[in-house]
Amino acid sequence: MGKIQLIVIFSVITLLYLVACNVDVMDIDASQYAAISREMKVSGNFLQVFEQGNDYLDKPPFLFWVSSLSMFIFGENNFAFKFPSILFALLAVYATYRFTTLFYKKEIAIIAALTLATCQAMFLITNDIRTDTILMSATMIAIWQLAKWTQLGYIKSFILGCIFIGIAMLTKGPIGL
Repeated sequence: MGKIQLIVIFSVITLLYLVACNVDVMDIDASQYAAISREMKVSGNFLQVFEQGNDYLDKPPFLFWVSSLSMFIFGENNFAFKFPSILFALLAVYATYRFTTLFYKKEIAIIAALTLATCQAMFLITNDIRTDTILMSATMIAIWQLAKWTQLGYIKSFILGCIFIGIAMLTKGPIGL
């Protein structure tokens, strides 16, 4: 498969993820998370998570932080809420490709990245927004960077791996570890 073909394929996949932004936010979790992110944006309080004025203690804050930031940039709409999840999904595909190249040929890495990018779950989690997309991405980036550190000894990779473990934990709690 040529470079142009790969660019076209991944561009179409990205476009499909973005087209789903026209679909309204789904009930129950995604709409709740969108409302919490909006409330965070409106209040300007990023240290406490509130749902309708009450403390929200069910999830760590990272999804709400990135969604609020996106709403500051793009306004309060479906695209703004879904964009961070799409971005993290694409980062997970890239990290999968890069991780695979550490151990296999480029062709196998392309197949791995395409398999992840085109599985039904990816289309669902970029549309029905939950913490899982960011968790998957942060975990995959951490695994890639830590594998790179063990293979090549780059201290920068070790630090990045640890940072992304932290992001995974800020997204879903201890399961991120």
